[in-house]
Formats: sequence, C-alpha cells, structure tokens
Amino acid sequence: MSSSLGLSVDETLRALDFYVVSPGQEIPVGLKEIPTINTERGPAWVALKKMDGKECVFLKDNLCMIHEIRPSVCVSFPFIFKEGDGEFEWGLSAKKEICPGIGTGPEIEPSELEATAGSVLDDLRDFRKFVNEWNSRSEDATARSFVEAVLSNPRFAL
Repeated sequence: MSSSLGLSVDETLRALDFYVVSPGQEIPVGLKEIPTINTERGPAWVALKKMDGKECVFLKDNLCMIHEIRPSVCVSFPFIFKEGDGEFEWGLSAKKEICPGIGTGPEIEPSELEATAGSVLDDLRDFRKFVNEWNSRSEDATARSFVEAVLSNPRFAL
C-alpha cells in the first residue's frame, strides 16, 4: 500500500496504529490469530488508523480511497480465517453495528470465500514469518523501525 501510494515512512506511520492490549485485557477476536510486533510500548498489533476510533483513515464519504490496493485484511473484512486440519476455518470479526453489510447483498460463493482465504492466509504466513524474524533480532524495536524494515523488505514490494 505504501509503495503504491508513494508514502514515506512518516506518512505510513500517520496511517497506522499500534494497538497494545494491557495485561488482563481481552484480546479482540479479529486479532487473536495475528502476531504482535515488538515496539517501544511493548507487544502491539499494527492496523490501519481509525479516525475518532471508528472509520478507517482511508474511508471518505463511506467509500474506500484505496480500494484497488487495499491490504488483504480489508479484502477479507468482516471475515477472519485460520488454518485448521489441512483446511481453512472462517468466522466473522465484526458485529452488525460495525459492518452494516453483514447479512445483506448476495451470498458469498464458497469458491470466492476459499480463494480469499487462500490469499489472506498466504499473506498472514509471510507477515508472521517477517514478524518472528523481526521480534527475534530487534533489540531497539520501535514502531518506526518496524515500518522502515517492512518498507525496505522486498517480500512486501509490489
């Protein structure tokens, strides 16, 4: 996304949030299968920023401004996927209040859901591998240094 939009590290950081869940606080369902990254504030999940805690930073007039290049997590929303016994499992990561489209429109074909799951799970495997490498070698881990590492890594280039 950053390379497609020509965003610098600072511009990318302004579009992201790093969510830290306090000890004892419940992990949101949509984050349970996503790896945390080491940051200066502790383990965190990285996500697109929400304006006033609700709307995505790239949502304008209820339309996605980056629809053609949106991350796979956006492509799959409101579904979440995980790998099971040689198959994928899926569920919903949002409630009707967050995603008013749930239960409306045409039913998603199993083949489309399977294709989306395959793509999302491939991206998640790549991201998990990168995060594991990052977490194991980053002594002075910061959100900024993480974004710099992602933007300079060829596996995440166009």
